[in-house]
Amino acid sequence: MRAGDILDGKYQLVEEIGRGGFGVVWRSVDTRLGREIAVKVISDSAELGAGDIARFSHEARAVAKLNHPHIVTLHDIGETATGRPYLVMELVPGRSLAAVAKQARPGLPQVLDWLGQVCVALAAAHRADVVHRDIKPENIMITDAGSAKVLDFGIARLDGRPGGLTTVGSVIGSPIYLAPERWADGPVDGRVDLYAVGCMLYELCVGQRPFNAGTVVGLMRQHVDVQPPRPRQLAPELPLLLERLILDLLAKDPAHRPADGLEVARRLAEIKPGRGDELRAGADAAWALGAAGSPAEAARRLWPLIGEFARECGPHDPRTLRTCHDLAIWFAADGRVPEAVGLLGEVLGTGIGGRQAEDAARDLARLTAQLPPRTAPVTGQLALLVG
Repeated sequence: MRAGDILDGKYQLVEEIGRGGFGVVWRSVDTRLGREIAVKVISDSAELGAGDIARFSHEARAVAKLNHPHIVTLHDIGETATGRPYLVMELVPGRSLAAVAKQARPGLPQVLDWLGQVCVALAAAHRADVVHRDIKPENIMITDAGSAKVLDFGIARLDGRPGGLTTVGSVIGSPIYLAPERWADGPVDGRVDLYAVGCMLYELCVGQRPFNAGTVVGLMRQHVDVQPPRPRQLAPELPLLLERLILDLLAKDPAHRPADGLEVARRLAEIKPGRGDELRAGADAAWALGAAGSPAEAARRLWPLIGEFARECGPHDPRTLRTCHDLAIWFAADGRVPEAVGLLGEVLGTGIGGRQAEDAARDLARLTAQLPPRTAPVTGQLALLVG
């Protein structure tokens, strides 16, 4: 194909704007309607039989019925003079998520917003019994207006098999984002797309992919058998709720993944980036109240913050335990020494180390000396605080 060619007497190819494993995308013009469009011509390298093309056409008709703001609209399908299938799609001004991320890693709020939009789009497609099968950053368009759109629905149905392998054992789809069940010759459903979303979330939020084997066989083994490092091991600043969601999406068993895209979108919307800094500001404000002579009010304000720290950062996160230490100090200043001693002892029992452990041990020794005779520390507070 070359610029100037006209398909079916109406779609004129103007310039090549993209090229991938399945085909070439052309900026084109619908000469009858006078509008710009995108035409994707399936590559000659894709070995297609009559059954492949029939299945592709069937899936394309289902995709064409999808009318969603975060799905690139499919207008038409056809065949070139040489029998190659092509798709006529809306032309989306923007860049792929892969291109955006290559230029600069997006901020966490932007990632959560974009992938939330992707999940809402996937939910709509899955309700129509359309599974994408090749979700990856290259197939997510970020428009010039800043929204996300999913493209290339149905292309992976040219694979010739219900699972992820061709008859000669070649992987169809992107191995980096391929769910464990896609590596087997069996049926799949929308949860393979959600697994791919989990891989993208991990990559965009952590800064590296969950699995990084140098070969396709190595990637298969990792996807099927190996647990990835926990995201917060590599990026401790990530919210705990985000880590839990990513690991749920990457569950080996699809039954253990979120039920649908709407659930994932809801959980993404509940994650508040920077919430840890906001909570720390609240704890600092409470400390200032205690330092100004109001230890009871300081303790009253710190108590609920600890539960929020635990949900946002983790129950044994240093920020959570630092706030527990602060609470113990104001308990003691308010005359509640048994509670202060018990709480500090439980904080040390979590296995904290470094300067934080030294400070807690010093204050515990000082406050233990202030315990009234035959008075036992109050225990069980930490578990109550962190929920």
